[in-house]
Amino acid sequence: MKNINFTCPFCSLLCDDIKLEVKNNNLKPLNFKCPILVNSLKRKINEQFSRINGKKTSISQAIEALSVLIKKSKSTLFAGMGTDIKGTKATLEIVDKYKCIIDHFSGDNYVKNIKSIQELGGFFLTLSELKNRADTIIIFQSSSDTVPRLFEKYIFPKETINNLKKRKVVFIGSKVPQFLYKNKKLINFEYIKLDSINLLNFISNIRNSINSEISEIKDKKLLNLLKLLKKTKYGSILWSISELQNNISDVIVNEITLLIQDLNKFTRFSGLSLEGSDHILTVNEVLLWQTGFPIRTSFASGFPVHDINQFSTKKLLDNKEIDLAIWINHFNEKKIIINKKIKNVLIGIPTHPQKKDADIFIPVGTPGLDHKSHLLRIDKVVSVPLKKIRNISLPSVDLVLNKVKERIFNDN
Repeated sequence: MKNINFTCPFCSLLCDDIKLEVKNNNLKPLNFKCPILVNSLKRKINEQFSRINGKKTSISQAIEALSVLIKKSKSTLFAGMGTDIKGTKATLEIVDKYKCIIDHFSGDNYVKNIKSIQELGGFFLTLSELKNRADTIIIFQSSSDTVPRLFEKYIFPKETINNLKKRKVVFIGSKVPQFLYKNKKLINFEYIKLDSINLLNFISNIRNSINSEISEIKDKKLLNLLKLLKKTKYGSILWSISELQNNISDVIVNEITLLIQDLNKFTRFSGLSLEGSDHILTVNEVLLWQTGFPIRTSFASGFPVHDINQFSTKKLLDNKEIDLAIWINHFNEKKIIINKKIKNVLIGIPTHPQKKDADIFIPVGTPGLDHKSHLLRIDKVVSVPLKKIRNISLPSVDLVLNKVKERIFNDN
């Protein structure tokens, strides 16, 4: 048994202050009880078999079968894409060569951020700025469930470089995060309860009132917030698209982006989207780096074409535009869509409950547990290195895909 320092790969905060007890490949967090970390480490790997049509087989046989499917396919989608930098790069080599399409689990939400940036630009926030410089933090509808330690580490940290005892946090939305309620006697926060539609109207009213005289504003909540914004020296705005009402969430994101731009005319404000589930940020940034385009990009024409609607996983499956779906996820057991009318491949962790449902299942290890890796943090300014800490002989996604690539490329 030994205790080690650990960087957690299971959310996009990539917390590097974890201490783990390691005993016979059993891992136990000692100093923090983050629910995502605890639940992820509870999974016990009892078997490491690949499967073809539900029957156990060797990994090499499954890789060979996958190679055959890719060569036969007329239209392949790489979906899920819960992977790291190397896994994304290995995927892109096959996507490019065999004219495939690539999307992500969190694509439906994240593309709204992409579209807003493409159309409006933005002022972007780092976690260090959030922790050490922000004297005012506005949070629009975010429970922080996907990044459980956000409040503890960055919004109400025990220590900061600057003295931020007067930091003011305003939560605007329909449900206050539990962290705020549990610590309401210790921290300075205000709650403005609004659903998504009223939230949109409220943000628009803030923008319309920024240049107004204070005496002209009748709404007390709006008045108090404007007074706070105008005396802010370094402000931060956070939001989570997945928690906004879906049919207007893109409009709300645009209004938040425009609000940040308006505020920068008289003080400093920047923003951070909390959409980072299944490391979509890592995958998206590698795509931008390698191709110049974000997720939802097709190489079917021999060159990359990006379209946030045309190349969504749901649309491609519903309209029967693909004949092979390759799902990748080596972080968790998130449900995949099994369409019986096409071939389905799952490259995932050994405990995935749908491994018998896919035509081919190939087990892989988890970055930061079973092999070395790099992932991008939620603010996209740090590529965090992860170590191998567990002695389980499972391949990485990039190793599997590189073997697939060798087979299909050598046959041509």
